[in-house]
Amino acid sequence: MRAQPRTPEGIRVRGGRVARLVEDFAGFGALTSGGVSRPCASRADGLARDRLSDMLREAGAEVLIDGVGNQFGLFGLAARNGQPAVMMGSHLDSQPRGGRIDGTLGVMAAVEVAELLMEAKRGGQGFERDFCIVNWTNEEGARFRPSLMGSGVFAGHRTQAEVLAACDDQGVSLADALSGIGYRGTDTPPPIPVFYLELHAEQAVRLERHGFQIGLVTRNWGAVKLDLVFEGEQAHTGPTPMSDRRDALLAASRAIVALRALADSEPEGLHSSVGRLLVSPNSSNVVPDRVVMTAEVRAADDGILGAAEEAMLRLIRDAAASANVEVGLSSRSSRLGQSLPAGPVDFLEDCAHAIGLPVMRLDTVAGHDALSFIGCCPTALVFVPSVNGLAHNEAERTRPEDMDAGTALMLEAAFRLCRGGDAAAAPDITASGGCEHRAGDALAPLRSRP
Repeated sequence: MRAQPRTPEGIRVRGGRVARLVEDFAGFGALTSGGVSRPCASRADGLARDRLSDMLREAGAEVLIDGVGNQFGLFGLAARNGQPAVMMGSHLDSQPRGGRIDGTLGVMAAVEVAELLMEAKRGGQGFERDFCIVNWTNEEGARFRPSLMGSGVFAGHRTQAEVLAACDDQGVSLADALSGIGYRGTDTPPPIPVFYLELHAEQAVRLERHGFQIGLVTRNWGAVKLDLVFEGEQAHTGPTPMSDRRDALLAASRAIVALRALADSEPEGLHSSVGRLLVSPNSSNVVPDRVVMTAEVRAADDGILGAAEEAMLRLIRDAAASANVEVGLSSRSSRLGQSLPAGPVDFLEDCAHAIGLPVMRLDTVAGHDALSFIGCCPTALVFVPSVNGLAHNEAERTRPEDMDAGTALMLEAAFRLCRGGDAAAAPDITASGGCEHRAGDALAPLRSRP
């Protein structure tokens, strides 16, 4: 017998509303080619945040901005101020030439859910828990590194000081960038939620290929990311003999090729890539003396990840030595592969079945803010299909009807969680004691001298 939905009669996701909101927000940082450029703490990001703040207040929320720019909308459903709430959200920052869906979908779905919860409250529905929307700072890690900054600080994995001190490639700190758009806040953030929910586009083809609208994430891949600096010697490309050159770009190029070969030689459970390359001087007739590069490996298994990191370091040293240059490590960030707690996954599956949505369980290769909350509180990450699996691409797209399906699942879960007191409607979501603060990764030495 199928579980019965707990969303009240007459309260339903408004067809196409989330898609329209996503489209509206694509205007902040819109590119003529159809995508979005809204890096963290940019002017476009500030304008998007302003619009979200206006929407939250219009819907009846109290808006808070914490010290790293995380943006919260608190909805007093139960008038229990200061008590942990049910939290839902994602991020508004994008890649430099990103798409319209990534991150924004999760925030706009949360807005729709909040408005419908408030409509039910006005209609006489009682609630035991409040609801909170969040827009996390710098999920992407495109302008400031590492990624997952805002959620990492909130969950206690990173300190506010280290995150605010992070600088972009022009030397602008996150602290100054947030101040520049008016979002270096001073508000005390809400407590760790009793349950964290996040809706996201899958960014792969599994749901589309198998015909599912809903994916429930059961684990994440681990990842190691290294910021590297290759240092050689500037020289004239004409008279300088090839054997005498200390070409930093040659070293970086050899490292890139070697990292791709490493992934190609392993099973399907290993990815490697280079996503950032800064060459100096970037000019004709000059051998570059400095290249800044970000390299990463991701793996489904932590044993494979550890071995891949060792191999990556060895290949980078060898590439530097072969070009007679030095290589240094300026920063390292990592996350281990983890399973999401089974209880919340089962709960979301029950919610989905109650509203007639079959689900597919799967893992995530990409990082998402929800991963910051594993071990802190009950956490669920829900995927809806990405057309052709495109992500971090101006052409990324999710069908409006799939956005509606994902939002309907979020709404059913939110009603069960916020109503509380009904063992058949919501699981035991007693907080697990809060997040334990963990210091950032120590920098491992990496030097290769000619």
